[in-house]
Amino acid sequence: MFFLYISTEKDWNLLKATVQSYTNPTGKDSSFYWNAIYLFMERALVFGESDLVIRYGRQFQKDGKSNARYPDALFMLSYSLSDLKNDSEASKILEELEKQNLTVKLQSQIAEFKSELKQSGAQ
Repeated sequence: MFFLYISTEKDWNLLKATVQSYTNPTGKDSSFYWNAIYLFMERALVFGESDLVIRYGRQFQKDGKSNARYPDALFMLSYSLSDLKNDSEASKILEELEKQNLTVKLQSQIAEFKSELKQSGAQ
């Protein structure tokens, strides 16, 4: 139900409040929870709320490792850290990601993002 709510709620403020009050389930419901959190992170990124992406990205980093969306969530976390001018932490997360078995698409996104980080650091 949580995933369905995240995917259909139109009121961003109500959605934020609900997500922040929801506790992380364990067991079989856990994968649905992490998929919902990933979807929430995507929406937060679209709304420019990097602090929320970081908050839930850190939670994903700590407790969501078994979820298939884990690498993508870490990539979003890295992007949001960079958005808030924390390029060194963003780079560390990208290095952590590169040690994993990634899709070709995500490998390409990471390479492009690392190039952007290097360019912004040189300026």
